[in-house]
Amino acid sequence: MSSELLKQQRRCPNGAGRPSSRSVFATLAVVLTLISGIACSAAPVERGKNQSREGVYAADQGFWEEAEFRWRKALAIAQLNARALNDLAVRFEREGEFEDAKEHYDKALVAAGPAEKFYVERNYRQFAPVWERIASGDMEESDEADLPLEEFPVGEDPNIGVLEIIISVPDQGPNLAGYDRLLVGNFIPAEDSESNINDFAVRYLRRRITQRTFYETQDQVENPIDPTRRGEGILQDSEFWIGRAADARADLVLTGTIGLSTEEESQMVRERIRTPEGEIREVARFQDVVTYRVVFDVVVLRGEDGEMLLEKTLEADASFPVEDGASHSEAVFETLERLLPQLLDTITPRRSEQSRYLIY
Repeated sequence: MSSELLKQQRRCPNGAGRPSSRSVFATLAVVLTLISGIACSAAPVERGKNQSREGVYAADQGFWEEAEFRWRKALAIAQLNARALNDLAVRFEREGEFEDAKEHYDKALVAAGPAEKFYVERNYRQFAPVWERIASGDMEESDEADLPLEEFPVGEDPNIGVLEIIISVPDQGPNLAGYDRLLVGNFIPAEDSESNINDFAVRYLRRRITQRTFYETQDQVENPIDPTRRGEGILQDSEFWIGRAADARADLVLTGTIGLSTEEESQMVRERIRTPEGEIREVARFQDVVTYRVVFDVVVLRGEDGEMLLEKTLEADASFPVEDGASHSEAVFETLERLLPQLLDTITPRRSEQSRYLIY
């Protein structure tokens, strides 16, 4: 055997061209490492999807705090989880936290892949008009139209799960989301008011607002406003109202100028009477009435800094036959009853229901 052949055999003791057992094990180790790396990189993605899924299940059962916790965990695993970003945006929008909703929708639009893009874009198209009205502060008139939305059957893509929910969003009126406690009054008597109805109006409105809105209410009837301060611009005195709000631990202050006037007149009324012959006949006659009119220049201030959030004039009247002998307090009560719907529309924004998609 030649020396050259002996050299080759020493280099490949197991036969020319055959790998040693050591080299086989080394190769297997490399392959296993690669597989493990791929599995490890896929694991966070799958864990994030699981958290998103658990969050949607929680939301479907009405446990929104648990849902938010799950979606935040999904984002802690992978910051660009479009599904968790979208679902958190819906959560914030539902709670009236519109700046956070906008931030998360924007991130979801960037992160969305083909499986999520339709649903994220659809949610955002519905949210955008709401955000524009809130950001501009122009809530008096809704310019939102029914948006033509493409049809995309839920469940068509096996890689994505979808839950359609209904949320309530601001439509018209001031954005008073997040305020819970309202200081009702005191009110400044109008200069031409025939009587000071502050105490009566405060007690009446506080009771009705408590009954018909989500607000907790407080009043300070025992500490009325000096009417002589009317000409000093007291409604613009932010420090004064900050102090009043702090004493009542109130988020908002409902105040303004309120005045009462009365007018006596004769009105023609029509009545049905029964004649002696038993016939029903309609007749007309004049009747003396007293008309009560309340004019309320409503102002709502933010408690923390006294900023004026809205200002509006409301007016209502009610007429009472003199012969019925209605008392002054009964007449004021009935007139405020007619004013109440206008006030509730002013301090509680109208809302509309819209659908949103949670995705997982």
